[in-house]
Amino acid sequence: MEKKKTRTSFLRIFLLILAIFISFGAGIALGFVGGLVKDQPVLDQKEMKEQINNISKNSEVYFGTGEKLGTLNSELIRKTVSYEDLGENVKNATIASEDSDFYSNNGVEIFGLIRAVYSEVTGAHTSGGSTITQQLVKNQLLDNSRSYERKSKEILLALRVDNHFSKKEILENYLNVASFGKNSLGQNISGIETAAQGVFGLHAKDLNVAQAAYLVGFVQSPYRYTPFDNAGNIRPDEELQAGIERQKYVLSRMKANNFINSSQYKEALDFDIKGSFTKQKVEEYTEYPYIRDEVTASVAEILAEQTAVKNNRLQQFRNNATYRAELIEKSKTKFITGGYKVKTTLDKKLYDKLQETKKQFESYPASYQNGTTYPLEIGASVIENDTGKVLAFIGGMNYKKQQLNHATRTKRSPGSSIKPLLVYGPAIDKGYITPNSTILDKRFNYYGWTPENFTRIEYGYISARKALAQSLNLSTIRLYSAFVNEDPVKEYLEKMEFKGMTETDHTSLAASIGGMSYGVSVMENTSGFSTFANMGEHKKAYIIEEIRNNDNEIIYQANHTPIRVYNDSTSYLILNMLNDVINASYGTSADIAKQLNFSSKNLFVKTGTSEYYKDLWVVGGTKNITVGVWNGYDKPATVPSYDYAHRSWAAIMNAIYSYDSKLVSPDVAFTRPNSVIDFSINPYNNAKGSVSDMIPNGFVELTKEKILAKLGFSIDKDLTFGEPKSIMEKIIKTKTKMIKIKIKMKSLIVIHLMTTLMTNLFFIHYET
Repeated sequence: MEKKKTRTSFLRIFLLILAIFISFGAGIALGFVGGLVKDQPVLDQKEMKEQINNISKNSEVYFGTGEKLGTLNSELIRKTVSYEDLGENVKNATIASEDSDFYSNNGVEIFGLIRAVYSEVTGAHTSGGSTITQQLVKNQLLDNSRSYERKSKEILLALRVDNHFSKKEILENYLNVASFGKNSLGQNISGIETAAQGVFGLHAKDLNVAQAAYLVGFVQSPYRYTPFDNAGNIRPDEELQAGIERQKYVLSRMKANNFINSSQYKEALDFDIKGSFTKQKVEEYTEYPYIRDEVTASVAEILAEQTAVKNNRLQQFRNNATYRAELIEKSKTKFITGGYKVKTTLDKKLYDKLQETKKQFESYPASYQNGTTYPLEIGASVIENDTGKVLAFIGGMNYKKQQLNHATRTKRSPGSSIKPLLVYGPAIDKGYITPNSTILDKRFNYYGWTPENFTRIEYGYISARKALAQSLNLSTIRLYSAFVNEDPVKEYLEKMEFKGMTETDHTSLAASIGGMSYGVSVMENTSGFSTFANMGEHKKAYIIEEIRNNDNEIIYQANHTPIRVYNDSTSYLILNMLNDVINASYGTSADIAKQLNFSSKNLFVKTGTSEYYKDLWVVGGTKNITVGVWNGYDKPATVPSYDYAHRSWAAIMNAIYSYDSKLVSPDVAFTRPNSVIDFSINPYNNAKGSVSDMIPNGFVELTKEKILAKLGFSIDKDLTFGEPKSIMEKIIKTKTKMIKIKIKMKSLIVIHLMTTLMTNLFFIHYET
């Protein structure tokens, strides 16, 4: 009996100590959580309901010229339903798989939290600790960041929401705001009713057990489990399997929670879910799908970056692709449903004019590959030089067939169009050449790489002006080899916001003729050439002018600081050289001048083709605007002729001119800066010589090493220090010889004339 009393006393003491420790630990935990959420604003019931129910405020978009583009409600589709119209199968599937104690908990499930903490501390994989209420809070009131602070706020707000809302309201709102991936049109969808109609062609209340379990499974990873791709096509069976496996899990939870019996469970497993997908396709109703997509993507990036800054996670946003993608995706939903007003830079009439113009390109040849027809696509952009505003663009030939924006969201090899930006501009900037400097166009074998000119001819010693106008590869690569180790990709291209350059692109000689890992977008290329038109200052190309929130407060205003990339002298000289491309007989786009409805005398142009004619480029413009055009196939293949891009660019320029001739202003010349002077140079070493040239003021004579570098000595060991000098001596000797021959010929002519005259006088005298 005494032993029993002792054991009882010991147990009481142990429980008392345990209770003290638990209370102490709970106090510390509560204090820690309290510290994390101390800055969280306390929302009253009205404010909380407004935010929780904020699911239907469509955002509006306006052209820069003031016209309303429309509401952005087609990229993300949502239809809301009441609790009664959710359907019992949907309710049961949701509760079973997401929060089996939903009707009894207070918004937070203690054992779920313990599992989550254990998982965080140990790294073990356990089931999630978030209730339906917590998930609703995360979707509507917080961001997707992973931190103790965010989780603590989630718990606090979940308790408040559970206190202010009925369970019916919470479940109704949760299923109306949840993302469900893509519908049969490839559109992003939210809400169980939208998902039911978009995936099965049914109302939510009419879904059977298998269909309800399949859709409810999406909420944990909608874009992984969704059965449709961006074009609205059913994904391959191997990709569908992930959604099927998730459905099986939901069904098992429904059976475990007695929402269905064994017979219903087996029937649901045997149901042909793929066979029940809707076949319905509806017409795209927006007039401006390319603008809608571009604005949505651009605004989402802006809002996501603002959120990252607010959460002190900007570096993670820039460097962590997963976090960036998640935050941008959430920002898309936030934008489309948040009642924002967006002003773009786009000129409606000009945009419409270009869409009409592209119809004349429908006759361009298609590519037939493995039973699939690929039309010759187009991407084009029009940028206002003074501001960087994108006035108009062409995203593609037909949005219904291809949703890719070929002006902004695709990258292709720039071919020779990159030469002024990466080679000739930097070479002038760094003092290697002037427009009339001599460079060497000669074949080489650089570690097995043996490039060729388009003509398969090498031109020997040639002026930089002609090499650029004729778009010669050999001389360009040789010149680039002179300074590639100075990283011109970083120094020039990346300053102009060329994105996605790889480590290889920074060091590869092939980059000088467009051989890049991913290539460039039309917008990037056009914006780069606009830098020359701005006398070396890069003004970032942009489409989003202003963003206002639902309270009409400006939360974003475009304000891009210009960046000096090239000297003004360099820019003027490059523009002068690019004028030869279209106006000199040897230029690669001399044919374009004949197609224009206005004078080409003040235009600058550069063409480009990638290997095997897979990408065709023309980029150029006037003092006011720069226009870039790309033609090619979405599945790269040879385009029959380079002239398709020439025709496209000329047609677009003519369309702009017919819309507003002042916008083009072809008769306005670029102002020559004081930093450019006329001088006579030695074309090999830039010293004083006999060749008339325009050069940057303060140009210095090259060293022997720089001469060799300019001529590609590093990739051609046969060159010697004496060769440039000997060539010059040869030229001088040849000129001297020609002068002597001319003098001799003139002397002979004079002697002949004098002899004839004397003979005639003799005969006259004799006859007399």
